[in-house]
Amino acid sequence: MNIVLRILSITLSIVGFSSFTWFLLGSTAYFQRGMDIIGTTYLWGGGVPILLLSILFLVFFIKKWIPTSTTDNVGFYALAVLSVLLSVALIQSVATQGWSDEKVRSDTLKMTTDRAYEYQINLINLFQRNSRAELYLKKLSTGEEQVIPIAIQTQEMNTLSMGKVNNWARLEPTEDKKLYVLRMTEELGIPEENFIVHVEEGKASRLE
Repeated sequence: MNIVLRILSITLSIVGFSSFTWFLLGSTAYFQRGMDIIGTTYLWGGGVPILLLSILFLVFFIKKWIPTSTTDNVGFYALAVLSVLLSVALIQSVATQGWSDEKVRSDTLKMTTDRAYEYQINLINLFQRNSRAELYLKKLSTGEEQVIPIAIQTQEMNTLSMGKVNNWARLEPTEDKKLYVLRMTEELGIPEENFIVHVEEGKASRLE
């Protein structure tokens, strides 16, 4: 096998394996979620073929296969083109939000009834095992912003409807200006989730 075909074979094999790995990690958000219908379609339509082609090119490289006819040459380069096209398709099919980049869903920005804070709930990487929630706060008197982790059981959420206006939580003042009660709404789907928010400490604890 001449040096050009050897280099091409091992390169196509590496690119194929790399694109399959990238697709597998991306479609499962680094194994943080199951593969959806679209991902499964790409797996069988592109992932499995590129994996088989990568193995084939690796065999060509190891065995130092040499084309013995025009048909062999045409077949090799046709498979090479197919391998490149499938690799590009797999790479482009991957959305990096939720594993390489975080995917954030937020409800509508609201103001507390005492007009002390603007607030909203941020749901990060929802429907994945690494999902979490945060409360965004902006103190209106100073413009100071802070983000407080909220132990919402996001793993228990299966659906989330989003419209032009979303009210997933209410932040209610108490007699103590340092404490607020954060109540989830029916719109979020987990109204039993309530928290005491210590705004100065930047902490929240579950309200029993």
